[in-house]
Amino acid sequence: MSPDSRRAQVAREVEKGTHSLEAGEQLLRVGLHDDAVTRFYYAAFHFASAALLTEGIEASSHHGLMTLFSEHLVRTGALSAARAKDLKRLQGFREAADYDRAFAFTAEGAEEEAAVARAFVSEMSVLLESRGFGS
Repeated sequence: MSPDSRRAQVAREVEKGTHSLEAGEQLLRVGLHDDAVTRFYYAAFHFASAALLTEGIEASSHHGLMTLFSEHLVRTGALSAARAKDLKRLQGFREAADYDRAFAFTAEGAEEEAAVARAFVSEMSVLLESRGFGS
């Protein structure tokens, strides 16, 4: 992957992550809590993908992203283990919101996941900036 291609791919992931976060916020405001949490996960997913792309690493699945994120960003000390836990948490709640018929987010629960996603995106933005991939 050329440096220009990598930069473009990172920018696209950031754009998709930003849009997912904004969509989650809008869904939260209108009371679509499960859908909001799904978008919050995708915001984190795209920002995690962008962070991996700064090292030229692409994940081919959600599970692969989790593994690569831990291996290349947490174990190296670039990020704390708490970020990997946040990503896994958001993924688990996304799956529950999408597939578990008995599960439904309350406004408070969805807001809690919004806070997790906001913090995750903020820390990824700092990492991207520190690596020369900021806006």
